[in-house]
Amino acid sequence: FEFIYNYLYLANLRSNWDEVKRHAEKAPQPEARRYVLPLTFDKADTGKNLVTLPYTTATATLRSDETVWLEPEVIFSGPRHAFEFPQINYKKYCGKPYTYTYGLGLNHFVPDRLCKLNVKTKETWVWQEPDSYPSEPIFVSHPDALEEDDG
Repeated sequence: FEFIYNYLYLANLRSNWDEVKRHAEKAPQPEARRYVLPLTFDKADTGKNLVTLPYTTATATLRSDETVWLEPEVIFSGPRHAFEFPQINYKKYCGKPYTYTYGLGLNHFVPDRLCKLNVKTKETWVWQEPDSYPSEPIFVSHPDALEEDDG
């Protein structure tokens, strides 16, 4: 666990980059998941899936002790394809349905790409160049944007 917390110190990255990459291969890969939490429910719904949204496979099941058990829909996952620091077009879509999210792609803990993800179709687009290590994306809308991802 010490590696996870210390590997990004610049001195550690400069001192032994190959060792950092070797340790990073053992690290767990994060996933992008969608959870759906029902805001209201009836006790008569015990044992049923409370999620009625047509665009997700996430579930929320009311248990007999009146707790709700959530199971996510995995939107982005895969070996050596982590998706971190997700961002959306917040200016126009904060609190509203959206289609696109942008994230930092990691090759084991090494940030080496930017990703665009359609959260409805799960289609992805990737920007990556050799020896380039981007930071987390921030969406900047085009001033005359008509579409959600015009930026």
